[in-house]
Amino acid sequence: MFGALFAGPLFASAQSTSGNTTSATSATTATGTNPYCEQYLQDLAGRLNVSVSTLQQDKLSAREDVLAQMVKDGKLTQNQANAIIQKLENHQACSGTGKAWGLRIVVSSLKQYVPQMESQVASGLHLSVAQLQSDLKSGMSLAKIAKQQNVSATQLQSTVQSAIQNAVNQAVSDKNLTQQQGTDFMQFLQQHPGVLHLILNREFKNA
Repeated sequence: MFGALFAGPLFASAQSTSGNTTSATSATTATGTNPYCEQYLQDLAGRLNVSVSTLQQDKLSAREDVLAQMVKDGKLTQNQANAIIQKLENHQACSGTGKAWGLRIVVSSLKQYVPQMESQVASGLHLSVAQLQSDLKSGMSLAKIAKQQNVSATQLQSTVQSAIQNAVNQAVSDKNLTQQQGTDFMQFLQQHPGVLHLILNREFKNA
């Protein structure tokens, strides 16, 4: 619940302060706002017959109520809740490129290709898929498994990137992703190589 309510806005806020990332969508304006997000807010506010500013304030108040309940239930400390509230208050609506939202869409679309990626990565690590899954579920990371298998970090990175690229190509061919989505996703992964392992560590464990 926490991630669904707050992770998106906080991630978008963090992305908007980073000057070294490229836009994940060509539909972002020069001012760094997401026009689709703005359209959504305006449409929702119109359907509720309130102003966008009132809608935004009500959303913030509702989040603060949830945070207060989480503190009461012992899920968060008051200091943690206060820090989240401050970030939410400082976050400008629809700022950033929408990269977090786009990333989640692509990752979700690639889930059906996890067996294909698993097979390729396992082969690169000289393991069966069953052994790779077992090692990951025991708490080992891909990096640690690679070291154990005498596979260099460079070789692992190449294997992982190739596996994801092949999955992306298949998803585009199957029309589950657009070519632009696939290109943007691979560019993002090249700029953030650690994300490759985070995605696969999580998805392979859950396979």
